[in-house]
Amino acid sequence: MPTTDASQDVEWGPPPGADASAGRRRRGSIVLPRLLIGLVVLICTEVFSGASVKVGLWHPWTWLVTYWLYFAHFFLFTTLAVRTGRTSLSSLYLWGVLFGLYESWITKVIWHGYGGDGKFVMGSIGPYGFSEISMVFIFHPVAAFILPLAVACLLCPPLGRVFPDLAWLTSRARLARGVRVYLIASFGIVLAMNSGGPVHLAANLAIVLGLLALAARLARAGLAASEGVDIVAFRAKGFVGLCAYLAALYGVTYMFLIPAGRPSVPVQLLTLVFYAMLIVGLRRHSRRAPLQHVRRDTMRREMRSVMVGFASVLAVAMILSPLAGRPAIFAPVAANFVIWTPLGFLLTAVCLVRGARPAPG
Repeated sequence: MPTTDASQDVEWGPPPGADASAGRRRRGSIVLPRLLIGLVVLICTEVFSGASVKVGLWHPWTWLVTYWLYFAHFFLFTTLAVRTGRTSLSSLYLWGVLFGLYESWITKVIWHGYGGDGKFVMGSIGPYGFSEISMVFIFHPVAAFILPLAVACLLCPPLGRVFPDLAWLTSRARLARGVRVYLIASFGIVLAMNSGGPVHLAANLAIVLGLLALAARLARAGLAASEGVDIVAFRAKGFVGLCAYLAALYGVTYMFLIPAGRPSVPVQLLTLVFYAMLIVGLRRHSRRAPLQHVRRDTMRREMRSVMVGFASVLAVAMILSPLAGRPAIFAPVAANFVIWTPLGFLLTAVCLVRGARPAPG
């Protein structure tokens, strides 16, 4: 596949595969689908990890800051993926790692620990927490980016033409099934550990399910009318708005959120090296054109599979929630982190190397 020069690398016309006139007609109908997808991102990250469940989803911070943090990052990188044509599964993983790097500048987690107290759960790897760095290299690429985008492709099937590789995640392939089972077990156990007990968890889940049902109902017409890509790829003005919001968010939180968590300047510069590596890796990936057609005959089965997976995570968490705060539940979570960090490094390296290969065709 021919490569493009830097001046052609980002296109700001109608998104690839979108009908320009249809985009103008439907512009008003994409807000609710975007809000729904933002909720899916929040569920896959803050609910499945228990991070926002611990303080309660009724806390204003969740909806004033956390939701919009995820919303802006998700749509920033889906827009860049579509506009640059870097939409393969390997490319999406690298976009997700870029997403996860907010855990340095905003939350300071990889520099200063989950609790913001300078204590790393499982020791350090250089200047970074061993467990904490897994948030960048595996948790966010999967939970904050790839999984929600795969769900978005099922909510709006035409979007599958742009991200066809994501269909594998909900397929009947043996490896895909194994991955789903592992994710269900991992998320369920972590959510149970951070649940605050069954009553607290049940109250949070009632909010999640209620909001999800309401958002899905309100977004139904917009999803049905959309070509999909107009939902996940912002136009130029909207993209500028995303960038302005994120610039303000990064600036304010870097200065005022856990300022003691900022490491030395050399460590901050080292963190910037990650960005450079990922951007170079993405540049080496080939641009992909959208498919002409997407299979719809398996969409209902795949959506049912997603719903079963979602329900299974909640069921595992509810069953194990009485063990919250006890050592018995920490052991499998610790084992997860032992696996996640090296696996995240490996998957990132594989995705970077794949960029050096010419794309088939």
